[in-house]
Order: sequence, then C-alpha cells, then structure tokens
Amino acid sequence: MFDIENSLGFLLAKCHQKAFHIFRQKLEPYNLTPPQFATLAFLWKKDGVTQVKLGELMGVDRTTISGIVDRLERTELVRRDADAADRRSWMLFLTEKGRNMEGELSPLAREFNDSLAMDLSEDERSQLVTTLAKIRFSLKHS
Repeated sequence: MFDIENSLGFLLAKCHQKAFHIFRQKLEPYNLTPPQFATLAFLWKKDGVTQVKLGELMGVDRTTISGIVDRLERTELVRRDADAADRRSWMLFLTEKGRNMEGELSPLAREFNDSLAMDLSEDERSQLVTTLAKIRFSLKHS
C-alpha cells in the first residue's frame, strides 16, 4: 500500500498550503498576495528585467506573471516600460512606492521564514534549503 502521509508530494503540498495561507494573512494589511510579494522581492534583487525573464526566475508562465504584474501596476508598485531593444517585450521597474515597501516587507518575510523553521537546527534548515533547491532544479529540467 502506498503511504500517502509520508510521500514527498503530499508533504510538500500540505506544507505549501499552510505556509501560503499564513503568509497571505500576514500580507493582507498591505493588500498583497504571496505571488505579488515574490514578484516584488525578485525586483528588489534586480530591478529592470523583462517580464519574460522575471517569469523564468519565478518559475511561472507568461499568463501568470502578466496577471501578477497587472495587479502590481494597478496598485502603482511596478511600472512597465517598452524594451528599447525589443519592442515586443516589456521591462519591469519598481516605482518609488514599490521600492519603499522593501523596508517593511523584508523583515516581515524574514520573520515568517524563521517561524517556518523554528523547530529546526541551523544544520537542518540549511540541509532543507539545499534539498528543496535540488528538487526544484530537477523538476525544472524534467
């Protein structure tokens, strides 16, 4: 018999569901969702990337990234400019309002991230991050 309760897929899905729900609640006062936060966080690391490149970095398809960016643009956190090198492409930039949110949201995300690993030692946490990155990489190339 297949042991569903100890399968990687089941455990990852349940952890994701719970973590997404909790983080969504923490972001509610900012009128953001976890995918919108992730988009901002990628832009805080490297502002001025194409919409396609950002979707690749985040591991989401073009339709998904387009919807996320639409909502961030409506709330004036991100702006789209035509790519001078390719007029079919959009460059994404943080607005001043979007850039300023980093100071408040990064500590919130760090605190949430720490709470996820509160029962893990530093070695366990480091190994978990390494293992999840390996799984993500192998899924990306399968």
